Amino acid sequence: MRNRKQLIEARKIMKLNKPLFIPIDLDNKQHPYWMTRAFANNKYIVIIDDNCESTHGKCIKAMVQRHDDNPIPFHWREMQSIKNEIFGEDTIAVEYYPKEIDLIDEANIYWLFIYPDNIMPLPKCNFFEATHFIE
Repeated sequence: MRNRKQLIEARKIMKLNKPLFIPIDLDNKQHPYWMTRAFANNKYIVIIDDNCESTHGKCIKAMVQRHDDNPIPFHWREMQSIKNEIFGEDTIAVEYYPKEIDLIDEANIYWLFIYPDNIMPLPKCNFFEATHFIE
């Protein structure tokens, strides 16, 4: 949780036009032990673990948070944009929605997971068809 001074500074930064994400130099900075790289722009910080363990080997875990700790508006569209900019438009990422008993929701932090090709099953449905109805 950020203190009042940090939140005031974050609000100033967030008023700037949205620039591209820039890498954060992790040398000589305190950071979570699992963090391998990080990016920031005027609205978000993205903290990445390139060696996250999963039930099927390693994957990439990305934590996304607004500088002012508020929820991400238009959540899906923003997460898609962040994923495209940092990991590429051809990358598939997922968010998990846990069982209610396992839910931890103490902060407005969002997680993306990216798996190596052919590890995660993908639906074969055509998403375009979902928007067209039988007349």
